[in-house]
Amino acid sequence: MAHWLRDRGFEAYAVEGGVAALEGRRPAGAVVSDNNSMIPARASAALRHRDFRLYSAGVLFSLTGNWVEAAAFGYVVLLLGGSAATLGIIGFLNTIPNLLLALPAGALADRFDRRTLVLLFQAANMGVAALLAVLWATGTLTLTLLGAIAVVGGSLGTLSFPAFQGMLASTVPKEDLESAVALNSLSLQVARFLGPAIAGFLLAAAGPAWVFGANAVSFVAVLGGLALLPASRAAGRMISGSIGEGVRYVFGQRSLASMMILMLLAGIFGTPPVAFMIPAIARIQLHGGPGTLGALTGGIGLGSVLGSVALLALARRPNKGEPLLAGFLVTGLAIAAIGVSTSLTLSVLLTVVGGFCGVLFVGLSTVVVQAMSSNELRARATAVWAAAFVGMLPFGALLTAGLAAWLGPGHAVLVDGVAVVVGGLAVWMLRPEVGWLGCAALPESCLAGTSPVAVALEVSSA
Repeated sequence: MAHWLRDRGFEAYAVEGGVAALEGRRPAGAVVSDNNSMIPARASAALRHRDFRLYSAGVLFSLTGNWVEAAAFGYVVLLLGGSAATLGIIGFLNTIPNLLLALPAGALADRFDRRTLVLLFQAANMGVAALLAVLWATGTLTLTLLGAIAVVGGSLGTLSFPAFQGMLASTVPKEDLESAVALNSLSLQVARFLGPAIAGFLLAAAGPAWVFGANAVSFVAVLGGLALLPASRAAGRMISGSIGEGVRYVFGQRSLASMMILMLLAGIFGTPPVAFMIPAIARIQLHGGPGTLGALTGGIGLGSVLGSVALLALARRPNKGEPLLAGFLVTGLAIAAIGVSTSLTLSVLLTVVGGFCGVLFVGLSTVVVQAMSSNELRARATAVWAAAFVGMLPFGALLTAGLAAWLGPGHAVLVDGVAVVVGGLAVWMLRPEVGWLGCAALPESCLAGTSPVAVALEVSSA
């Protein structure tokens, strides 16, 4: 409770033994806590619900197809004559819609039927993937066309993300929400592991047209699964007011606002080297081909799967701030080390470590945002998270592209990794409330974990 009050601008103090201890008296009796009653639902509890199983299965197939395409996209840029800097520019074009459309997308998801929105945007995404397959097969794909398609694909992904997240919450009761978010993250990381491996095989055996075609086919599963789910309608407020309400809610809490600073750093420095520079690291620094690219992206995927398994347990932890911050800092160290490594074996090991810690950071941040938000605000709060994180990718992509053109891809990745570590340490020192994440949202659980005895509070306006 003390964390909850301080997170909202009040001074608060917790005293072991409660008011009696504060006044020098012996407590009348200690409160015995039943730890089992305070532990959230089991990690796999969300799987009991039919709607979640349908949602999760469709998302798994779709995400696998997305990662098949994503793993090959940068390599296709290089095959078309692009450079390491071109990878950053294409990344900018693919992610700039997140900055422009993330907040309006959250408002749309809280205003209209989320299932209809997702079906519409995912069907359009399937068309984009099919178009890429046709353009490559006919020899008409150019870097200019690829850039334009990157903008369209990025826009569709941005518009569908808050609605997707809002639908996730509607597939389970509130007590199983953390389980659902953690399992959804596990599905994402399984797809991230399988997708690059499939992409490496398809690139070597059949070429990019099959990669893009496989992604198009994968959308059939998600469209079929979503069609079987019930409608997900929201409050229907004016869009402009909804955006402001979501922003005020998120930044009105110190711990959540501090986490958003970490998301900004991750979007600018943490994600671009992984999202855009891995093909250049594979081809230029490690002097490899599709197999090397598949090994690096597969290493990230393996680490991410292992991290998601750990996330299933950590999502039940009342205070999520400490493991979230640790994951952020270790990810930065792994990125920096990849930038100077010239050994494929060492680089793959580092990608496993980075994938593990990165998914802990990103996964716990999504659990926090989902769990702290009401049904009416969840899509908008998630959209603010996306704007802070993915919305910064365009700037990170351009920055990393400039560094790659100046220093080479390896040193660009090194600079990005060092910036993540230094920035994370600065946030930790200047905004220690980032360590309250979860405590500020679930004060009862945090109190139970530290002192089940009553607390005394002294409150005054900050």
